[in-house]
This record gives sequence, C-alpha cells and structure tokens, in this order.
Amino acid sequence: MRGETAHEWGTQSNEFMGGPPATQPPKACVGLNVWANCHRPSILLKIMKLDIQRVPLSTLASFMLAIASHPHSKEDVIAKFAGDMSMATAKRTIPVLLALGLVSRDTAGMYQCTKTEVRRGMPNDEALLVIRRALHNFRPFEAICEGVMFGESESEAIRRASIILSVENPGVLDVLVKWGEELGIFVRENGAIRLAPELVSRTASVAVAGLSSRDITSEAAARLYNASRIGRDANNFLDEIDRTLLAKAQLECPISPDDSLEKSGKALEDYLREVAGVKGLTAEAAKCSGAGQLGSMLVGQGVIHTHLNQIVQAISTSRNMTAHHKDKKL
Repeated sequence: MRGETAHEWGTQSNEFMGGPPATQPPKACVGLNVWANCHRPSILLKIMKLDIQRVPLSTLASFMLAIASHPHSKEDVIAKFAGDMSMATAKRTIPVLLALGLVSRDTAGMYQCTKTEVRRGMPNDEALLVIRRALHNFRPFEAICEGVMFGESESEAIRRASIILSVENPGVLDVLVKWGEELGIFVRENGAIRLAPELVSRTASVAVAGLSSRDITSEAAARLYNASRIGRDANNFLDEIDRTLLAKAQLECPISPDDSLEKSGKALEDYLREVAGVKGLTAEAAKCSGAGQLGSMLVGQGVIHTHLNQIVQAISTSRNMTAHHKDKKL
C-alpha cells in the first residue's frame, strides 16, 4: 500500500476535529476520501518502528557533514571524522540520519550522504536547514504537525500520529517535537505548542530552486495546506512521492502553471491507480493510460460517481493540453 496506514478513522469533521469517532463510513467524505469510498482493507496494515534516539541537532549535523565529506563503511571512522566522537554516539546518530533520509547505506556497507547540497565546510546554519527540510518531509513528524494544525494538544497529536502510522514505539515521537522546537517549527507558549506563524498562513508563492529558510518554510506550508484541504486520512493515503508532487504543484503554480498542472495530474493518476488496486482492479488499471481512462474505468466499475469523473476528465484534458498544446476534444 502506498499510504502508511489502513486504519478506519473519521474525517476532519469527526474524530480529528475533536468530535466523536466515526463508527460507520460517512456518507460524504472529505476530499480524496470519497474516491476511495472511505474503505481501506485492514490486511494492508504496516507496523512502523522508528529508530530515533535523543541526539543533539549539532551532532546530527556533524555526522551528516562527515559522511558527505568522507563516505565510509565503518562507523568509528565516521565518528572520528565528525569530531573525535565515540562509537556509542555514532550508534545513536547514524540510524537517525538513515531514518530521515539524509544518508543511505549501499550493499557494500558504505554510508553516503543523499543530499547533494551538503558539502565539507558548510556553515552550521545551512546544515540545520537541510535537517529541517528532512524533518518537515519525515512522515511521522508531518503527521504531528497536522494534528497541531487541527487544534490538537501536543500529547493528542502525538497519540493520534502514532495510531495513524501504526508506530510500534510512539515514545520516540517526543524527540521529533523537541527537534521541531529547536528548529523553530513549533513555538511553545504556556506549556503548549503551536506551529510557527509562517507555517499556518496560506501557502507562500516562491520558487523551489535554491536553498533558503523561506523556501523550506514555504514547502512545509504547502504540504500542511494540502493536508488541511483534502483531509488527514486522504493525505495519509497518499505516499511521499505524491505528497511532494502536490506541494511542488502549489509552489510552482504562479511561476510555471504548466509544470504545476503536470505534477497535480500525475498525483491524481497515481491516486486513481492506488484506489483501483484497493478495489481489486489492478489488472483493469494496467490497461488504462492516464487519469482520464482510469476515471472512466472506475465509473464503469461503480467505484466513483460520475460527477467526480467529470472532474477527473477536466484535469486530464487540461494536463494533456499542457503536453500537446491542443487537445482533440476541443
């Protein structure tokens, strides 16, 4: 399954907005949920175990820079290069970098940095921006941010994030909140956390190219804005590729509408294929080319309503026009 959960939860108007949990699938679901008819088979449930320990952000940055500057297979060598640190520190730090997607390990055991912008001698504030971007895109942390955005308390946001993502060790989510505070993503007032003001305002329109705090903030705001519009369950049903596509579509719309529409259309096509798979229509979906054909097939199978298919066809036609300039339907 592309999404991280198979739990049945209420839409924003129910459990996640402070109301009673939905015991039956709602008649009218929020956003993309309606295409999936609010059903997710429980056999697809995946348990997530997070290898996250309390590590200072400065230590994370030092190890990230060490691996970028001097890739190696031995953790003790990396620890020495990072600042003559201990093997125990390496054992705590490297798994965090792996979990955040900041480093990878190949089949030969070599650790390598996955971010091309990380370089030897990089200023600490820029290194922390790289970590902040990775944390924004880390699904467990993003799920907590969504809960806080919806008005949940810190403990409630952590609890529900752990349930949505089936986290085996939910206590580690406290560490993510702490890092979020240190990086300025969360602001604590009177013992309660809230999102930084720039993250809850409507998505800022800035280019994605380059690396600046404004770019990273805008990207995070776009992801949270999308989650608020399509609903928490539907957003979680998407995978990281499609959440990123939709965020970039938001950011690129003012400067490159064609690219924005292409990314939105690709995310829609991916989603419809996933819905087809959940409904046991994988073979039928494989014969379809593009969102338009997928929508027609799903209507024919009684999965989506004709009104929703009209929206799918409109998006598909617009996407084709950006690629071919003219569309045969016009």
